[in-house]
Amino acid sequence: MAACILFWAGLGWWAATMLVQWISAGLGRSRRPADPVRHGAADFSIVAPMVGVRDAAPAYVRRLADLSRAGAEVLICVTTEHDEAVGRARVEWPDAPILVGSDDTFNPKLNNVRKGLEAASRPVVALCDAGIDLTLSELTAAAAHLSDKVGLVLALKTGDRPENFAAEMECSYINGHQARFLMAADRLGMPVASGGVTILTRDVLERIGGHQGFLNYLADDYSVVRMVRDRLGQTTWLARVMPRLLVGGRRWQDVWRRQVRWGSTRLKLSPEVRVLVLLEPAIGWLASGLALVVALLAAGAAPLWLALAVALHTVAWFAAEAWFLAGRGLPFGPRAWAAALVREALAPLLAAQAWLGRNRIDWRGTNLAAGWQPARDGTAGKHV
Repeated sequence: MAACILFWAGLGWWAATMLVQWISAGLGRSRRPADPVRHGAADFSIVAPMVGVRDAAPAYVRRLADLSRAGAEVLICVTTEHDEAVGRARVEWPDAPILVGSDDTFNPKLNNVRKGLEAASRPVVALCDAGIDLTLSELTAAAAHLSDKVGLVLALKTGDRPENFAAEMECSYINGHQARFLMAADRLGMPVASGGVTILTRDVLERIGGHQGFLNYLADDYSVVRMVRDRLGQTTWLARVMPRLLVGGRRWQDVWRRQVRWGSTRLKLSPEVRVLVLLEPAIGWLASGLALVVALLAAGAAPLWLALAVALHTVAWFAAEAWFLAGRGLPFGPRAWAAALVREALAPLLAAQAWLGRNRIDWRGTNLAAGWQPARDGTAGKHV
């Protein structure tokens, strides 16, 4: 009797998680229909915060200069004129419009960004993460989704051109995991947010309280999504286009710390997001494979059949990810397969570290959690 229960429980969990894997890939592949382009370059204010040399990568600065020459208003933001990003940006773009100054909120990014949001003078405002290779056609295609019903559009970034295995791991998290699940959730109508390009009209920005609309939750991108949905009653979409982030080389410790930080931050958001974070390891490749092994052991399978089943499980699991990435025009070569396997094997450890570190969320030397006071229901709060 116990063996029968273990068999069906293990097989059921394996089948359910494999179904989630393939459904998320299928939904993530599905693109929104393209809307007619209604904005030209002159309609955009692009707010580009930078901190340090890496944020002012030559290719990124040149792309911002191209957008400016096309007619967009580009506002590079730094907290101090001594920031190394200033000199690096001037090398590639001598006349770069750089705004200097800092606010005093709990969020260092918003401390840098506020002056850019307030200076933005064009009808459409785009807040751009550093390093994104954003083209004018991608920007106008993403903004085309804005309407009376759609108050905000997020263009997810995709990792591109990794130069070492740590960078490949970064791409594995950004592309194969986060983008897949975020795209799938978006197609189901769920509120999702992540780094990339945040696009909204200046009118919507003013109606959510300007920069304050980015500060009502610990994560600024999640905050602006919830403000547009909850305060204005409009929906938010992920764009059909996905601009590239030139990853280059990475250090493993930086990649890992960033993932732990994101996990800890998500644990500080709404209860439903917290549940999803804790559930991720239970529906991943490792837990799914273990469930299959338990089912086969309960059925008395021989070691050879167990090994074959695990191998087939692994191929089927990552084939779904490869299918999603192919639909988005992203590569998934042998090194990417290896990175995805390592990512999935480390999922329980990542969740554990994110939970243990939820009260110490370090972002470039600042503990975001220290200045954040959640509301009683755990959904929103204020900085202190």
